[in-house]
Amino acid sequence: MVFIDGSHSYDYVINDSRRALELLRDGRGLIIWHDYGVWPGVTRALNDLRRDDPMFANLRRVIDTSFGYLAVD
Repeated sequence: MVFIDGSHSYDYVINDSRRALELLRDGRGLIIWHDYGVWPGVTRALNDLRRDDPMFANLRRVIDTSFGYLAVD
């Protein structure tokens, strides 16, 4: 599992998210982001990744929270 709660700027979220994929053992695991839907840079970056990068197509937001997650298997 990788938990991302770093810089809230767009570029950092994009970079941290792509690096998180590299940290998953055997390409499988869970990535969790904090501040999705709260900080504009986080929200825009995750929405762009979900739309533009097939690896993030299943990224979801936990309803009524500021958490996003991606289960990779």
